[in-house]
Amino acid sequence: MNEVLSLALIFVLGTAIVLDLRWRRIPNWLTGPAILAGFGLHTAMNQWTGLIFSLEGAAVGLGLFLMIYVAGWMGAGDVKLYAAVGSFLGPVQTLSAVIIVALAGGLLALVVLGASLGWRTMGVQCWNCVRTMVLTGAVQPVVPERIAAPKVPYAVAIGLGTIWSYWWSPI
Repeated sequence: MNEVLSLALIFVLGTAIVLDLRWRRIPNWLTGPAILAGFGLHTAMNQWTGLIFSLEGAAVGLGLFLMIYVAGWMGAGDVKLYAAVGSFLGPVQTLSAVIIVALAGGLLALVVLGASLGWRTMGVQCWNCVRTMVLTGAVQPVVPERIAAPKVPYAVAIGLGTIWSYWWSPI
């Protein structure tokens, strides 16, 4: 990827991480221009081919995270941020990066849960879930319903996962 694209993507992801950690929001004033920047930079480098490449990447990113948003597990800002990521990476690398983003998100969720519930309590709850699933086949939540599940600043997972997959990607 071109250095300008890389720097712009790192700037967007870094800004999103800071905003999500501070206010638990990823605003439209960041994601909208980021998507347009991905479109514009790819168009400037490769004309119509670049624009199509960027549009496909944004559509893949939006489509993947939109399903999670509809299920109520993610905020709209996260979805728009991943559409922006897609506009920079293109369809194949966006699809590839989502695997690393999901792994980073799972680890981040465990850290947030451990910090919120306490590490021992979280370990006991996770063990109880696994034991129940193995013995009965039933799935129970890790966080009891009487306790509000902590919010995960998913921009951290999107940012770190995207950067990690970008530099490790054989594509």
